[in-house]
Amino acid sequence: MRICFISTGNFSHIGPYLDYFKRAGHEVHFICLSPSPERDVSIYNTGFGNTYSRTQGKWKYPLSMLRVRKLIRKIKPDIIHAHYATSGGLAALVSGFHPAVITVHGSDLINGVKSPIWKILLKKIFNYSDCVNVVSHELEEIALSLGINKEKIEVLTLGVDTEIFEFVERPPIVKTSLLRMISTRRLESVFDHFTILNALVMLKEKDINYKMTFAADGSLLHQLEEHVKNLGLSDVVKFLGKVDNESMPGLLAQNDIYLSASKWDGASLSLLEAMSCGLFPIVSDINANSAWIGDNVNGYLHKIGDADNLANCIMKLLDNPEIIQKAAIMNRQKVCEKADRSTNMKRLEEIYKDLINK
Repeated sequence: MRICFISTGNFSHIGPYLDYFKRAGHEVHFICLSPSPERDVSIYNTGFGNTYSRTQGKWKYPLSMLRVRKLIRKIKPDIIHAHYATSGGLAALVSGFHPAVITVHGSDLINGVKSPIWKILLKKIFNYSDCVNVVSHELEEIALSLGINKEKIEVLTLGVDTEIFEFVERPPIVKTSLLRMISTRRLESVFDHFTILNALVMLKEKDINYKMTFAADGSLLHQLEEHVKNLGLSDVVKFLGKVDNESMPGLLAQNDIYLSASKWDGASLSLLEAMSCGLFPIVSDINANSAWIGDNVNGYLHKIGDADNLANCIMKLLDNPEIIQKAAIMNRQKVCEKADRSTNMKRLEEIYKDLINK
């Protein structure tokens, strides 16, 4: 197949799609609406300038979209697959090409439906598309609320490479154990790292032995570093910055507990990676997380923005260590069954073929 992907150039999840389908022997093209880093496929930059930038202004995307239609006619793909309804999806709509798959990742739909203008545009984009791929059942419900035909909706996440993110057995945790905790979410306000830091203060006051690692970059790095100093946590908190995909499995293997305080989310690949590697998840009680984690079953769910509740969840783990091994086995099995990347991409490949044949 000749597959053409469309997204912003700095979209972090587009790489695995490009790489998988190229390795599978397909002809892969990538139209980016903003400058992209180098990738191992044919790239067509419809953005402005040739430099990769995370701060590329979104106001330029509509201008980029005007170039997409002409490019698609030149490439003559068998199918196009656009990511993020409010950027790639809109560009696909402008192109008018069929068959078209639109993948919704979370904020594009969750925030989009709050705007009267975007609500209308989202309906148009979804009605135009031949397949609406949502990464969670929560997003499916929102799409259905817009009157989208359920038959064209596919709930399918990118998933994780379970061979790379291997299961690692860890020694039992006891009250004197060093709790090795990690968060791999970007340092942005939606992931609410300040709540995690405030919870860590309470742990220190209780003389809990721990170390906390933040393995990501983001616009709040300096504010968070300053907050750590003010809280007196510099000796137990470390910021690693961005960690590449090759190094992430080894880093996860060195930790026991995965923390996330996100206010909302799609299907969190960071959570799935941690689950695949056997870390115990303590994450915010939002639909995107509760779809994977049952409180007191295979993890703990804490109240959004509640540092006290998060701290209590962490301390509760010391009184209930037997849940850790049980959760680790359950989480690994769940990821392998529902979020294995190879399995999910093969399913996506079949969706492509069905749409092309129709």
